[in-house]
Amino acid sequence: MTEGTVEPRLKLFPVQVAELETVRIDYEAFVSPAGAQPPKYFNPHQISFCPQVKYRVDDSSGVVIVSAKSVFARPTKGGAAADLSADPAPLEPYRLEVAAGAVFIFDPQKMSREEVVEWCEKGAFFIVSPYLRQLVHDVTARSGFPTVTLPLVQVPVLHGTGPASAPEK
Repeated sequence: MTEGTVEPRLKLFPVQVAELETVRIDYEAFVSPAGAQPPKYFNPHQISFCPQVKYRVDDSSGVVIVSAKSVFARPTKGGAAADLSADPAPLEPYRLEVAAGAVFIFDPQKMSREEVVEWCEKGAFFIVSPYLRQLVHDVTARSGFPTVTLPLVQVPVLHGTGPASAPEK
């Protein structure tokens, strides 16, 4: 995609994915000697299974950048201050933050800024969430800790009359 242009393949859909990327993977495990406390900044209770979505719209170039972030953690047995030496196989606390992003292109001639913003708020997450889900599953599967799989999201049925609607029979 060339800076400042909208690709001509936008004939059927007003918004299309141009690029998907992993924005951030931050994995932190706290493995301690007997009786040690996690550092003050380590908060294993900070959990957000519902991803936070942010977006930025550039009207002049027809580009929308969307990112979704999910933060979750597993505390120790009995809370963050649990004695990890009490159990021969203790559960070690960890915290994982994963962010996935997508670049979408849209035709500024066919969609107003308000329509693009509404689409970002209501629909962009449903496109980015499967990639976020895959990243979380992949990172936890490779970590040696129990695998975490984010729940599936149910995509609402959108009724439209434009070209993106289901074809008539």
